[in-house]
Amino acid sequence: MPDAFVAILLGHLVGDFMLQGKHMALTKSERTWDGFWMCTLHVAIYTAAVCAFVWTIDPIFIAAVAVPHWLIDRYSLATWWLKLIRGRTFESAYLSTDKFREFDIAFTSIVYTVTDSTMHLLCLWAAIKYLM
Repeated sequence: MPDAFVAILLGHLVGDFMLQGKHMALTKSERTWDGFWMCTLHVAIYTAAVCAFVWTIDPIFIAAVAVPHWLIDRYSLATWWLKLIRGRTFESAYLSTDKFREFDIAFTSIVYTVTDSTMHLLCLWAAIKYLM
């Protein structure tokens, strides 16, 4: 399983960071048709990257990768989680009048990215643990 997790981690990094354009990243959570299609396109590319690294075309595994990723990104579940635990949110960072506001926004970006990636990696871990 360690080799499978390394493969899935690489697929995640390539699919979520290297193959996701700015327009895709900024619109995939918008409540518009463009947002719906950008999220769907991103998830298709992401799933293809993960499956290429894991070397599988198993439909159940594909669904186990695609469905949670689509839900996490489409509904911005990292933002929801950070609000739930009263963590750093972009909303509070942008509204800040603190002299370190720019640092707060930058650090919030890191916190959000790590939270989002952790959600995705937990789902991927479950997929390899129970399906491979």
